[in-house]
Amino acid sequence: MHRLRCLVVIGALTVAVSVVAAGLAAAAKGGNSDNAHACQQGGSGGLAEAETGNPFKNAGDCTSHGAQGGATAGLQIDTGTYSCPPPHSNLTCWGTVIGSGLQPGSPWTVLDAFSGATLAEGTAPPEGANAKLNLQCIRHAEVEFSTMAVSSAGQTLVGSFTLLSPCG
Repeated sequence: MHRLRCLVVIGALTVAVSVVAAGLAAAAKGGNSDNAHACQQGGSGGLAEAETGNPFKNAGDCTSHGAQGGATAGLQIDTGTYSCPPPHSNLTCWGTVIGSGLQPGSPWTVLDAFSGATLAEGTAPPEGANAKLNLQCIRHAEVEFSTMAVSSAGQTLVGSFTLLSPCG
């Protein structure tokens, strides 16, 4: 019985040491950072490498960069819906621009790429950017966006992407 108990304790210690070693190895490589999660959850549209300003080819490229400890920056559009502001409070609007990894005090802009109209603009506060686009719900509408911002590393970020209206 004593021998069995010793074997169980040795086995548990072996597992614990393996888990700690794997965790340290992942941390040394950069681990799976918040930047990688942002790419997976929000897609890569509107995001770029903060260090170079180069846009990501796809979500996998973005996730890989973030998982290796690279920083991301840019403007993304959240497609969540909300009540339009007055005087159109009876309508449903969508589109919130979310900026991340931006240089504090730098200008950012979101344009309707089709018409060239400015949808939102501002100056990045320390935590990024956040503004409602107030796009009124139109069924099956595609909106092409052009974005411009400055990353925390001082790189100019220019992007373009298309989103389908979430309004059905």
